Amino acid sequence: MEPSNNNLLGKKLAVYSDHLSMYDQYGALAYGVILQIIPNEQLAQEVLVSLFSSISLQGCNENVVNKTICIIRNARAKAVEYKTKYASSTSPPINENLVSEDAIPKLVFDLSFRQGLKPEVIAEKLNISRERVLKAFNEYFKLFR
Repeated sequence: MEPSNNNLLGKKLAVYSDHLSMYDQYGALAYGVILQIIPNEQLAQEVLVSLFSSISLQGCNENVVNKTICIIRNARAKAVEYKTKYASSTSPPINENLVSEDAIPKLVFDLSFRQGLKPEVIAEKLNISRERVLKAFNEYFKLFR
């Protein structure tokens, strides 16, 4: 083997080792985030494997203040990506008459976090203004202060 091939192999093994180490530390956390978005356990496990074998996690080791936040962001992004890939092209409409005013903040958060919808799309689905969607985010986060 050439020296450059040995060097490349060594780098790949180091990255693999880093990913295994991160899986050991953060696998349960990432799986929990993924399950919130994809309740199907088999597909969630597929997403988890894909997450920890992807190169996107390499950024979590490099110049990141908090690895946990990086893992959560990557897990969510990967789960939303899989969900849109495997979900039907149209999601069922939401009957805004069945949604109480008190339930809107949680529903808005769920649509945003679990389904990856943008505020404009949520406003359209719920037949409310974009400003009301942003206010609902604010109300939802106030509950956790």
